[in-house]
Amino acid sequence: MGKLQQLLLVVTVALSLAVQAQGSYAEGEKLRVLVLHGYKGNGNRQCKYCNSWDPAVTNLIQFDCLTAPIPYIFMKWRDCYSWFNVAILYRSQSGIDESLVFILDHMLKNGPYDGVIGHSQGGFMAGVLVGVLEKKKEILGRSFGILPPLRFAIIDKGPFLEDLLEDVLIPPLKTKSFHVIGTIDPYQDEQEVFLTKWQDPQVEYIKMPHVPLTGEYMDVNFTLRFKEFLNNFRRVKAKGKLAEK
Repeated sequence: MGKLQQLLLVVTVALSLAVQAQGSYAEGEKLRVLVLHGYKGNGNRQCKYCNSWDPAVTNLIQFDCLTAPIPYIFMKWRDCYSWFNVAILYRSQSGIDESLVFILDHMLKNGPYDGVIGHSQGGFMAGVLVGVLEKKKEILGRSFGILPPLRFAIIDKGPFLEDLLEDVLIPPLKTKSFHVIGTIDPYQDEQEVFLTKWQDPQVEYIKMPHVPLTGEYMDVNFTLRFKEFLNNFRRVKAKGKLAEK
């Protein structure tokens, strides 16, 4: 082998190793996800639930758990908040618009985000957030078109509330979604109605009541499917990082 061929071989190997190193770094990067808690919850508690998930999943995600702006009014419930008033299912009085603007400000300050996770009331809010971003809606004079659409949504037992912002869910949402539905959840029917608002939902049924998903409910098969759903977006993210370099 001549000196020129040897030099070319060394350069080729070096370039290959560099590309692999870049790819490994990008593929190891976690997905940044905004987390919305359920009714009478808060961000700290919801983060504890999420961090109890199987490490095969949590190793892929960086959680940012936001606490809703509306405090629960009864004194016996401390550190409890909601995204809207469930007793008033009218958009103008529920507080849902104000919560959306609250989320927008948080995303502008702390983003960008790859996806959103929501449990129960937070699951419905996650769907509404996806909708206003996809459709570039204006809420209370604030445009959601200044942010890019989210890449995915994880909906943990999120019900459909037809009187609140239904217009942002029509036509069905294009954003990829992963839905966890409890088979002994009294709100299962409402959750299945919510599925119809998504264009291509991935659905997982688990025998559990209406409580946040925790690691104790995650068997091996569920964890593998959850991990694969997330890895689809990590692979795309890795390719994007390589293209930038």
